[in-house]
Amino acid sequence: MKHKLEQVKFPRFWQLADCSKLSVHFSLPSCSFTRALAAPALAACIALLSNPAIAEQVEVTGKATIVNGNIEKAREDAISQALNYASLKAGVNFSSNQQIDQGKLTLDSFQIQRIGAANDVQLVSEIISDDKISVVLRMEVVEQQRAEQCVSQGLKATIMLPKASIKNKRDLAYGQLAYLQRDFSIQFGDALNAYSQYSVANVHADELLDHTNKLTNYRGNVLPSWLSEATDSHYVLQPEITDISVEDYETSLFGLVEHYPERYIKFKLNLYHGISGELVWSDSFESSSTWEFDKSQAVSTSSARFWQSSYGLKLNELFERSLIELDNQLNCRPLLGQIVARQGDRVVLNLGRNNGVKMGDKFQIVLQRNIPDRINTMRAVASKTRANVTIDQVTENTATAIISGIESANNIQINDIAIKI
Repeated sequence: MKHKLEQVKFPRFWQLADCSKLSVHFSLPSCSFTRALAAPALAACIALLSNPAIAEQVEVTGKATIVNGNIEKAREDAISQALNYASLKAGVNFSSNQQIDQGKLTLDSFQIQRIGAANDVQLVSEIISDDKISVVLRMEVVEQQRAEQCVSQGLKATIMLPKASIKNKRDLAYGQLAYLQRDFSIQFGDALNAYSQYSVANVHADELLDHTNKLTNYRGNVLPSWLSEATDSHYVLQPEITDISVEDYETSLFGLVEHYPERYIKFKLNLYHGISGELVWSDSFESSSTWEFDKSQAVSTSSARFWQSSYGLKLNELFERSLIELDNQLNCRPLLGQIVARQGDRVVLNLGRNNGVKMGDKFQIVLQRNIPDRINTMRAVASKTRANVTIDQVTENTATAIISGIESANNIQINDIAIKI
């Protein structure tokens, strides 16, 4: 029984050769392998022996709904979800075909990305109860220690998350999904806070950013900076639901037996920088799943039943996959905090405990100036100073700091930039 797993990408790509077949007395990572171990693969395995590694046993659970009696499809979805959780929890990326053989997963063309690999992937248990299936996978994750590609600040960016927009509002009529846009953002914000390594959510699910609204003053791919200033956010993430259309119902046995249809899931994420307003990342994610609700039923998108349905679980899986891509974008970007208040030699930054700031942290101050461009629109430019600040008080969302080098800090103003050093 074979299940096709979708590829999950992760930052800091590092593809390894499969060394597992050489491991007699050593515990080596499993990686990409092609039947016969070639000389370059052997060299890669020998190189891995010299790298210190930390092994950790990880156990993950995947769940799915059995729809129309299709247990195999539900099992595939549950295993796919479990491996997706493993990629988020342990930093392992799976791209493979899998086969279940006497309770153990055997993997062909097994590729691992990022600084990690998984050994001995096992199907620990499978439980079928009513119309639900739950699987538990256990694996040993080996993390290779090496120099980071990017120098991490150890901070998380605050991302303002408004209500999701929708391309075709008529799609909401099927299932009477009046609050899907709001609940989409709430659920995505919960997933971001649970899984993202580089960001925290500032959810404003009742506020819709309308590109036709003159108050937002969109200029092409530029967002107005006051949106991030008003919410003390470093980025604005705009979700757009682009397709939730439904295939037609199928009936059989003279219409007496009804099979639930497939419903599409496609959304787009646009990430804007809070200071410059520029679009820094955009990507789309799509899939489909069985819509297991009656044709005329009004579905509450805030209910546990919706999010535990086959469609809701698939939507959550796409959320988690998109967060891997989002983290990939934020990984190497320096987090630019801002001064939101100043009095004498004390300043308040829009970074706090939620962002990972601690007492004693030091920040470099960068002066921000706005200059008019050719159409008299203000553009931000930055210049370094010799002024540093040291954090002496921290709240959940802000931090108070004392300026050192005060003689060179006379020009420091509100909205100037702070970078952790």
